[in-house]
Amino acid sequence: MAHSEELHQAGYRLLNQLNEDIQHPPAGALSSEELIRRCRDSIGSEAGAGVRENLENLAGVIEAYLSQRASEDALDYYLSRQFNIQAVNILELMKGLAGLRADRGEQEILFSSSADPSTLPKVSVIITTYNRKEFLHQAVQSILQQDYPHKEITVIDDCSSDGTAELMSRSFGDDPRVIFMQNETNQGPGHNRRKALEAHGDGEYTLFLDDDDYLIDRSYFSKAVYFHQQHPEIAFVAANVFLEYSKTEQLKPSSLRLSRIIPKEAYFKNFEQKGYPKPASTLTAIFKRDTLMKMDILNMNMVNDASIYLRALLIGDAGFIDTFAGVYRIHGNNITFNLSQSFLIENLEEKRLIRNMAIERYGYSKTEMNEWFNHNVYDTISYYLMNSAKSHTDFKSMYSWASDHCPKAYSQLKRQFRTKLMKKQLLRVSFVRALLNR
Repeated sequence: MAHSEELHQAGYRLLNQLNEDIQHPPAGALSSEELIRRCRDSIGSEAGAGVRENLENLAGVIEAYLSQRASEDALDYYLSRQFNIQAVNILELMKGLAGLRADRGEQEILFSSSADPSTLPKVSVIITTYNRKEFLHQAVQSILQQDYPHKEITVIDDCSSDGTAELMSRSFGDDPRVIFMQNETNQGPGHNRRKALEAHGDGEYTLFLDDDDYLIDRSYFSKAVYFHQQHPEIAFVAANVFLEYSKTEQLKPSSLRLSRIIPKEAYFKNFEQKGYPKPASTLTAIFKRDTLMKMDILNMNMVNDASIYLRALLIGDAGFIDTFAGVYRIHGNNITFNLSQSFLIENLEEKRLIRNMAIERYGYSKTEMNEWFNHNVYDTISYYLMNSAKSHTDFKSMYSWASDHCPKAYSQLKRQFRTKLMKKQLLRVSFVRALLNR
């Protein structure tokens, strides 16, 4: 990631000021809260708004580190990637920050890398990939660097043409922890997740990782497995991430702000609503394999992140570790921003199946679930119409499906998008397009 010299120097100024505050504190001990207050006060003296925004984010990451909501790995990563500042060059400050770090009163028991892996639960990582070999290499490496000793990665390549197979052979061909599968024809990420899980996902815990995302906290698997062992009622555990905006070369901390344990019924009914955000993709979500089997994942048609979460929440509660564990890339080619009609309809049909499962298998109220379905249909289609729909036909197709399966959502959509549809209809007329392009 490129860095402006201005941002680099501003970062150094702030860190040097923090180091001065730590090394020469005012009368009495310097608390972490006072240090952060001084940090934010000094940010206001920077001239550029963009620089101030990045420094505010840095202050937030340092505050998270001091309160043990970010690991040293996460802090090192953020300084290096956003400010081009290496921890080795600010050792005095890093030592001072470590001395101020809060003691939670309980030490999480992590697993020794020297332990016999066969005595520990296995974490199976499924990575689907297609023509992203540069991203893929970083994703695989981020898993191999986890300090948890019992892990296995299955990479399933959807018939890439960019040399993915050669990369995997050259970089990981001799590593018994990495399995490589390759399709002869393109079959889509959902099919590939099922295929790889069925073939090799035999670990007690499973992570579905997209090829353009990666982990940064090397102890995250250890934390997640320990969390599972302490809370057997959960179906999965997730954590916070950094959002990496490729075009602007900016990193932003993104926190879920959830409780340590979120009851399954509450999270399921309010999923992606206010106070119940969806984790970024499945980047940090470590699922219990038994949960995946109970929710019938091998027979799912649409194995995307929202569907996996919703089905899992029919089985067990959700866990949340308040730490920055990974990086979710936003680069314009994410599938979220390039949805097709067929993908969207599959997604809606899957949510219809989930509604029926909730009613028929798990005793949820039919009235309540129909209202839940209406919210989901409206949110899903409106997101598509705002971000991916390009033609009059796209609107008509979505309206037709909603009219047939969810009339209440259809009425809401028609009201909200009437003006936008009229513009799409006008643009179908060639002379109007010609006038607009003058």
